[in-house]
Amino acid sequence: MRASRRTGGDERGTVLILMALAMTALLGMVALVVDLSQLRTDRRVNKTVADMSVRAGLGVVNLGPWSGVCRASDYLRANAPAFSSFDPGSEKWFRLSSPLSQLPTSPCLNTATSPFIDGCTTGPLGSPNTGSWARLTATAGGGRFSIEVQSGYTMPDSRFPEDVVAAVDTGDPLKGSCDNLVVILTERRTPLLAGVVGVGETTTTIRSVGRVSNLRSEEYSPALLLLEREGCNVLSVASNNSRVIAQPYLNFPGVIQIDSANRGGCSSNQAVLNGATTSGGPSIIACSAKTVSPTPGCNVALAGKPGRIGLYGLNFQPPGAHLTTPFTGSLATTTYGDTQAVRSGQSGRDPADRIYRQNLATLDGEAQAVLTGNGGRPPGCAEVVNSACTANGRTWLVLQQADCNSLGTFFDPSPFPLRTAAPNIWFNCDLNVKPYALLPSGLRLSAPDSYVVITGKLSVTSTFAIVDPRTVFIGGTASGPGIGLDIGNGGNFNVNNPTPTDDCVVPAVVKPTRVVVGNGSFKMGSGGIVHLCQTFVFLANGYGKTPATNGTAPCSSPCSTYLGKLEIGSGSSVDWTAPNKITGRRPTSEEVLLTSVPAPVSPYEDLGLWTEAGGAQSLSGGGNSHMTGVFFLGNANAFTLAGNSGANVSLSAQFITRRMSVTGGATVNLVLNPFDAVPVVINDLMLVR
Repeated sequence: MRASRRTGGDERGTVLILMALAMTALLGMVALVVDLSQLRTDRRVNKTVADMSVRAGLGVVNLGPWSGVCRASDYLRANAPAFSSFDPGSEKWFRLSSPLSQLPTSPCLNTATSPFIDGCTTGPLGSPNTGSWARLTATAGGGRFSIEVQSGYTMPDSRFPEDVVAAVDTGDPLKGSCDNLVVILTERRTPLLAGVVGVGETTTTIRSVGRVSNLRSEEYSPALLLLEREGCNVLSVASNNSRVIAQPYLNFPGVIQIDSANRGGCSSNQAVLNGATTSGGPSIIACSAKTVSPTPGCNVALAGKPGRIGLYGLNFQPPGAHLTTPFTGSLATTTYGDTQAVRSGQSGRDPADRIYRQNLATLDGEAQAVLTGNGGRPPGCAEVVNSACTANGRTWLVLQQADCNSLGTFFDPSPFPLRTAAPNIWFNCDLNVKPYALLPSGLRLSAPDSYVVITGKLSVTSTFAIVDPRTVFIGGTASGPGIGLDIGNGGNFNVNNPTPTDDCVVPAVVKPTRVVVGNGSFKMGSGGIVHLCQTFVFLANGYGKTPATNGTAPCSSPCSTYLGKLEIGSGSSVDWTAPNKITGRRPTSEEVLLTSVPAPVSPYEDLGLWTEAGGAQSLSGGGNSHMTGVFFLGNANAFTLAGNSGANVSLSAQFITRRMSVTGGATVNLVLNPFDAVPVVINDLMLVR
């Protein structure tokens, strides 16, 4: 058999070699496509995260540059797994002074200074003062990511060529350009597959720039200002045909402001703005106002000012967050106005704190000194003789517990006609004002400009009228359920009201009253009545509970254990007007601040209630309820405002609380006079890069 021979032109195996080379090239191209696709995905994800963190920071940048930087940084770490923590030791904080100034510790952790009182300032002729700007730099993922967050910020930035050809935004010089905030994310990535064809490490940089828009920067006075920063079910009006309507006042629209970011997501029945369509229309409404020939009632925005429900969380709504219950567009054209929420900045309690906090801290210290500082005797009194003592320029009528137990006898008008006219009365006891045979109309303290102190708890089941006081201090109690002021069934407590059976009216000469309950709640049962006229009530919660700085976030502990709660039950009658010496305009800071020289006109102007207590609190009343002024329950979680079914309750009151629930089947109309309320500056937030 003859063996076969190969010729020199045999090409068998060449195809295999060519196929191998082609497959290598093809795999290289696939690797490049995969890595480029991953690169685009990374850029898109990073851009989304940066945009949302900028919006988060802009919502609070009005409090100062570090507020914006810290909030944007918090959002990055809480919402992007790649940035859940920065690399140890990589965080650096700078003021952008010349030369650059590095801070030794994080201002985001030091609430006694920055960011809460760290403002932005302007330089000469309105030029930016970069020395008040703030910058955070850090790395994450073992150096894979570099992070830069800065406020203020101006463009062009030489690192970004697009600034040369596109219109740039230098910020508002009147705001020191601190209305701009930037987040820059740089990612270094080792190729997934392209390394096999020699492609090295890639670096991508994305930038998001936002600003507080000066296209609409308007002072609003929200009827409801809800301070919860993260949670669900912040405003709930979802049962029994209950409704809450922020009505217009003249040409001022109705406004509701909700601060919750809701970054964790809520179930559909626990939406941040949790309303419903009732038989009378939508249950949460902010009415528009007519600018021409203003008329009362809830108007449709035709040629007027639209109502506003501002919701911070709409700036960066995560999937499945359920920020609002479904909105039906047709409702906007009904006679009940516009109920759709819009994006908003975050207000916080800072506007109220700036007006009142320092005064409240001073009042807190004064009440504590009076009620606890002299062994149950009036200030400066060394000894009580014949139920009297004189000290510090005051002569006091003093009652001990035995006298309080026989109150009708002690104030018997036959032998003691002048005791009820004493200008300064000191009750060193737990005081229970109940029906007395010798005082059939109850106890009426009639002295003008009087000063009344009750060192213990005050209970009222008859009529107790303090006709013309400037100061009423009640020590209260921390024992048992912790009730300081208790208005029971049949009780009628009157302060600064000449006729106990009449409702509050504006007197010819307004002389405000301050009432302090040192410890315990203000509680009213069914059938109780209060007339608190031109009166501010401060629930001190055991003293020392007023925050040391403005803008403190709502607390969860320990304020949930504070006893100074408002608990006004169903069937009670509430007639409560805040001090209102200044009408037709907002007071100036000099007219309110206690340290002003000359003395302020009205230190608690427009303020009806202030308490730092957390937990559940409530106010129930029918259509006869009358309230005007600012009612601050900044930590109440939640505050329930209820009315009898079918009642039409109108209140000229502003409620500042953490959460609110409206129940009971009533329609609660909040007709807020903006000159008797805390104004809030709410700016639009916009991305410019």
